[in-house]
Amino acid sequence: MLPAAHFLTHVGLSWILANLVPLATRDRVLIVLAGTVLDLDGVGILWSEHAFAVAHRAVGHGVLLGALVVILALGLAVSRWTTAALAAASFHLHLLLDLVGTGGAPIRYWWPFSDRGWSWDGHWVLASWPNAGVIAATALGVLVVTLHRRQQLA
Repeated sequence: MLPAAHFLTHVGLSWILANLVPLATRDRVLIVLAGTVLDLDGVGILWSEHAFAVAHRAVGHGVLLGALVVILALGLAVSRWTTAALAAASFHLHLLLDLVGTGGAPIRYWWPFSDRGWSWDGHWVLASWPNAGVIAATALGVLVVTLHRRQQLA
């Protein structure tokens, strides 16, 4: 339950970012994908715990994927520079949330150039009141954005 809620927090916060300025639907989708695609590096769990440990928080949580996300946003977006900037922000917001709120597993941002991981000693465990607060605040933010968008369309 909590990993799913944490993932939905990434989706929700990315969606909130994507709605900070008026953008085409395509641009908003790119921004949400930029904040969620990182967790595809967890697919190694389907093979083994070792594959998961090697790839997770490295392949998808690094500078190479971050650069690819920005390049794709520049190439595919209607509002290229705004979307690319918000995609970069969404990507790095995901990293920040993982750094502080998922139990301290290091993020290997510079992989494959370096295996050094970043972590924070003050991190929260996944099942914690700060994460519950972030999840609740995100849900409230999504509700506010949704109501605001409905008013604009009416």
